[in-house]
Amino acid sequence: MVWFLAFAFLFFLFRRASRARDRLAECEPTGMLRSPLFHTQTALLFALLGLMFAPSYLPHERWITIGYLTALAIVIAALLLVRRALKWRYPI
Repeated sequence: MVWFLAFAFLFFLFRRASRARDRLAECEPTGMLRSPLFHTQTALLFALLGLMFAPSYLPHERWITIGYLTALAIVIAALLLVRRALKWRYPI
């Protein structure tokens, strides 16, 4: 049963990746892939991914937790603003 779930999950990831490639191919003629906003969004996504894995390595001190939550809120807000700017600049 586990192998069936693993196969279904891998198939889901494969389909999602192939559709993402098609979606990026649609964005290429508009110049969106060369835009600094697109590169900023990618960098913010990597920062968010890093912050998602960080809590297990943080010490349990109050000021570090407050700093972590502040950084997380800033990255999420910046990501939402950059995404909105991309949607406004390149309405696909």
